[in-house]
Amino acid sequence: MLNRFNFYLSILLAALFINSVVLAQRIDPDLYKKYSEYLEKYYQIKRIPSISAGVLKDGIIQWLDAKGQIDLETFTPAKPSSLYRIASITKAITAVAVMQLYEKGLIDLDADISTYVPYFPKKKWNVTVRNLLTHTGGIRSYKNEEEFNSKMFYSSTKEAVMTFANDDLIFEPGTNYNYSSLGYSLLAAMIENVTKMSFESYLRKEIFQVANMKSTRVDKQREIIFERVKGYDKSPDRKFINSALADLSIKVAGGGLISTTEDILLFAKAVLEGKLISKTTLEMMTKPVILKNGRRYNYGFGFSLSDPSDSLTYFGHDGRGTGFVSGLIIEPSSATATVFFINLRDRNLGNPARDLLLISKGFNNITITQTVSDFLFDKYYSGGIDSVISSFNFIYDNNKNEFNLSDEECAYFGQALIEIRSIVDAIRYLRMLNRKIPTSFPVLKALGNAYFRDGNNGFALRFFREAQLINPNDSQVNRMINVLTRR
Repeated sequence: MLNRFNFYLSILLAALFINSVVLAQRIDPDLYKKYSEYLEKYYQIKRIPSISAGVLKDGIIQWLDAKGQIDLETFTPAKPSSLYRIASITKAITAVAVMQLYEKGLIDLDADISTYVPYFPKKKWNVTVRNLLTHTGGIRSYKNEEEFNSKMFYSSTKEAVMTFANDDLIFEPGTNYNYSSLGYSLLAAMIENVTKMSFESYLRKEIFQVANMKSTRVDKQREIIFERVKGYDKSPDRKFINSALADLSIKVAGGGLISTTEDILLFAKAVLEGKLISKTTLEMMTKPVILKNGRRYNYGFGFSLSDPSDSLTYFGHDGRGTGFVSGLIIEPSSATATVFFINLRDRNLGNPARDLLLISKGFNNITITQTVSDFLFDKYYSGGIDSVISSFNFIYDNNKNEFNLSDEECAYFGQALIEIRSIVDAIRYLRMLNRKIPTSFPVLKALGNAYFRDGNNGFALRFFREAQLINPNDSQVNRMINVLTRR
């Protein structure tokens, strides 16, 4: 018995050794180190709660890593197994599910959606499955931030669809492009009616199990989910705050899944290897949409596409959900996929997935810019507005490559001072900025807001009018001019 045990143990150890040798041959240790060094640098510079990321190459997950904390109140560390809200990456999964039905001959891409979802009222024009996949169906977007962060629980896909089912189309399908997560709820309804399965059950059986995605699931707000990540925003003065409470049942198919970086890379692997859909179908999905007027958008069937001017050619999807940002890139020519999740919805986060793809190709000089408002608020709380102005002038003249110094980012700090009621300091900062970039629309607009909050209507009107000359279509500027000229 002991000899037999030793025999099987030796076979197991040999197999493990061979597998480790194969992996060592396929994964460059120096490249692995570069990925990890990039992630640590990104985490430190961007000042985020956490980031999880990974790289797949030639069917093998080369690298997974996570930095930071998934819960700032309990100091829970991020791990590759942490479950992040993947936001609109969900659309790519939904679109693949739709195309599986197409391959089986169960749906016609050019049929009106009411053919498959009878409770969705027929509209003035036909809204086809193809229109919904490409966001050209005229389905509206969220009405406002409150609907985006909906707290309402919808117990079924039908209930979610009925929130917009009786609304008019905002344009004739095929004549324009309007990104709509709500439209993807209609695709989920179609999947349910055609397959006689719940949307979640269909994904589990036909996508997750086939791709070996063991962690991906619907983000159900009321359930207790182990390792679920907590989402955050930043206050005007750049402090972490809890993101708004949101129930994703209004948009499960458009942005309602949680997952790990490993699972999303396994999804990409299954797509590249033709396990979920055929290569021919994938080619259909990754062609840009062309409107009736000939205008092109870099979006296919549930996949965003790289711009023709980009040095890289890829498809994938970005996501911006309540408290989260995500990104998936798939480059077919090199059989590479990269992914990242961040539990913060914020500006100036860049695209870590693209950076990781560049590193995989040997690029070493990846620039990660600081958010200038983070830096300036450090100076503001330690040394006041004089320290801010001195520090800004120095970095503007000497360290431009280290910061995002776009007009919008520079003006944001002044606008943030207005929001925290430091109006006099806001005016001092913005006047300094106005001298540096006198024709900047964001700076002029912020100056108008600052003087209006200070009660100086004459200066407010002056700067709003200067802003209007640069951008005559800004609704807030036009509204403020109307208010001030009536006084």
